[in-house]
Amino acid sequence: MSQILSSKATTLFIFIFVLVGQQLAAGALAQANGDDFIATSLTVHYNNLKLRLVEDSRSGKTEPSSPEDLRQVPLTIVEENLAHNLNSHWAWPEYTLDMIDSYSPFLFRTKKSREIEEVKVLLKVSATGKVEGYELQSEVDKGLRERIDYLVRKLPDCKPVPGFQEYSAEVFELTIQK
Repeated sequence: MSQILSSKATTLFIFIFVLVGQQLAAGALAQANGDDFIATSLTVHYNNLKLRLVEDSRSGKTEPSSPEDLRQVPLTIVEENLAHNLNSHWAWPEYTLDMIDSYSPFLFRTKKSREIEEVKVLLKVSATGKVEGYELQSEVDKGLRERIDYLVRKLPDCKPVPGFQEYSAEVFELTIQK
């Protein structure tokens, strides 16, 4: 009886492993807090958000960090997929996209900001994984700028993806749609 259960569990595990592998190869559809995020051509789409790596500063001006300088923590499958789909050595914590998406009503709450369809923000991640600044790519009013500033201050630090020899600064483009 235990051999039958064991073989069924093994078969189920292999079946799930093959399905997950096919999904990753075809565009990486992963589950995050009950909602899906889809990655295509190095862009991750999540509800009303788009996140993509726009500048890889590995050969840039800032001094890269070594793995010994950073706190290495295990990544969840979603975080690994997110980093892989962005072609980044930084992984955003699993809840980050959900958190940003939840701020959308707050960002577009005023009469002026309701007229704006989307906001593009360049997020600058330092060689230690901290969000060190941002630059707005869209024309926004003072109130929306202040609310985006608040959102950026709330963003968590990125986690280093294991396996890299050095970690440098990167710039991500975040598009928030109404």
